[in-house]
Amino acid sequence: RWAVLLAGLLIWALHFFALYLIAQFAGDGIAARLAVGLISLTCLAGAILLLVRSRRAAPEAEFDHWRRSFMQTGLILSLSPILWQALPALLAR
Repeated sequence: RWAVLLAGLLIWALHFFALYLIAQFAGDGIAARLAVGLISLTCLAGAILLLVRSRRAAPEAEFDHWRRSFMQTGLILSLSPILWQALPALLAR
């Protein structure tokens, strides 16, 4: 149940730590930039997929509606930090 509520934050945390590991061990070459792009696109796609699926699901009870709304808010809020953290690596020369 907690994973549902914190889905957006978990995706963002996974993205953050993956980019941190790339920055620490892979350097700033083209392979690292491609890895950052691939990880960022994967995390964005996962967040958007969960958001679309949660919007299609019909809530069964009041708590389900609240839980779904909380999850959707977290997913929407996680999109901007994922993009923000990827931009420096993707825009670097």
